[in-house]
Amino acid sequence: MEGESSLRQKAEEINFIAGTSWSELHAGTNAMGTSLAIGTPMQVFASEHFCQSVHNWVCSAAPIKDPVTKKVLGGINLTGIWDVVHPHSLSTVVSTAQVIEEKLLSHLKFEQFMLMEHYIEITHKNHGKSVAVLDRGYQVIKASPLFYENDWIDKNNRIIDLDNVDVSLDHTYRWKEEKRNGGWTFELIPYFHQGCPIGYIVHAISPTKASRNTGNVTKHSFSSLIGQSPKFLSVTAEARSVANLDLPVLIEGESGTGKELLAQSIHSSSHRSLGPFVAINCGAIPKELAASEIFGYEEGSFTGSLKGGRAGKFQQAEGGTIFLDEIGEMPLHLQTILLRVLEEGEIVRLGGNQPIKLNVRVIAATNCDLKKACKEGTFRKDLYYRLNILSLQVPPLRERSGDIPLILDRLFKNICIDLGRPQLKLDDRALLALERYEWPGNVRELRNFAYKMAVKVKGNIITNADLPKELREERTIEEYTAVNVSDRYMDKELQPFLSSPQCREAMCETLSLKDQELHTILTVLNELNGNITEAAKRLGIHRSTIYRKLGREYSRERASYAPK
Repeated sequence: MEGESSLRQKAEEINFIAGTSWSELHAGTNAMGTSLAIGTPMQVFASEHFCQSVHNWVCSAAPIKDPVTKKVLGGINLTGIWDVVHPHSLSTVVSTAQVIEEKLLSHLKFEQFMLMEHYIEITHKNHGKSVAVLDRGYQVIKASPLFYENDWIDKNNRIIDLDNVDVSLDHTYRWKEEKRNGGWTFELIPYFHQGCPIGYIVHAISPTKASRNTGNVTKHSFSSLIGQSPKFLSVTAEARSVANLDLPVLIEGESGTGKELLAQSIHSSSHRSLGPFVAINCGAIPKELAASEIFGYEEGSFTGSLKGGRAGKFQQAEGGTIFLDEIGEMPLHLQTILLRVLEEGEIVRLGGNQPIKLNVRVIAATNCDLKKACKEGTFRKDLYYRLNILSLQVPPLRERSGDIPLILDRLFKNICIDLGRPQLKLDDRALLALERYEWPGNVRELRNFAYKMAVKVKGNIITNADLPKELREERTIEEYTAVNVSDRYMDKELQPFLSSPQCREAMCETLSLKDQELHTILTVLNELNGNITEAAKRLGIHRSTIYRKLGREYSRERASYAPK
């Protein structure tokens, strides 16, 4: 809101301020709310308003629409007292909305250019693939000739089968359709530019190719990853940005943080998504079999070898992605071979002489410090620098503030359905305890905890008493907030002086920003007798934020305080 100060003061008297709802549902007929509801410009004059308190005002509003989806994104509104309103106020808001829509249209042209560029890249790298690129409104920007030859694109320039699919810019979809030449599989993948969704890629897979690609497929995509914490969103945005590159990716993070899920999501969002995703645990393969397992072997290479030889994991991943989990556990002699594969883009089978060209993207993951391993001589420096072109750091669960409730909610829904039992919820104290726990096993440990609770708890609510001993919260919120502020700063003999209101006020002025945040939260909690749900509503924040502030930032060997 902007405007003349005295007019804004009058507007406050009728609740015309930031944060209030003037939708037609809540305020009845008014230019802003009604314009957004019906999607057209309009002016509401004086007593035309539903609310009597607004009868002295005139409002003119125009909606702003997305040029692709035609959805209303927002609006421009001019409001003033009826006897001084400018006669051109309605045309002014209409003109302003049009200028903004023209800017959005200009940005759409840029998005379409990026999609066209991506189409050229896909078709250049993957001859024979049938693909189409769509903008955010599902309009076809460019498609392979096969789409037009088979009439898969209608007269409105849309793919005919998409009307039967529940599409979303955050999800990857596959569907099958019976065509004249058999059952075709279509895969729709969101395309992101600098972390923002700008369109879709549609792959058409012929019946013969679909039947071949029955194994080595991914189960996860970016849409299946759960979390809203800044660190989590940062790493997923970075992963999206590198998905369509063919360079190696090194994913680092503690055990159980979901490194393979991130690798699968990268593959699912790349132009290789229709190719295989082959995962290898480098620490689980016996050393004597590792070379033949990963790189393959020729017939007669060793006793017991198969007739005709066998393709290794790299050849099985042809046209797709190979995921080398626990790369730090790979034996040194295999690291030398892997380095050559990365440098030359080809392999030589065990016992063979002829190099075999590869079209495979490598994603590696580790939970150990590879730099330290290089210094200790257990990992090759040249291989480390070859793998570490694109690096992603997956944060541990303890650093993903507020994500635990979201992940648990999804886990409980799936687990309870699998076990055929009623859905589970956590009470406030139990959730506070989980927020304060370190979770050394990360999401894997959290998943195991969810299974234990689903089996152990008979009711619908998990309480603090139901938690394992190592997770239990020993103090109540009231006990936690009852510690005196002066205990943090001064000796016990100064307590009488420090308890005075004047001293407390002076000390509060010197608190850090974090302490001021805690001071505010605890004040509200004390007023509401520790009711976290009501406190979150009053503060305008999520309950998980309160858990985090109380649990993580102020509980680890630090005294806490409550304002009196």
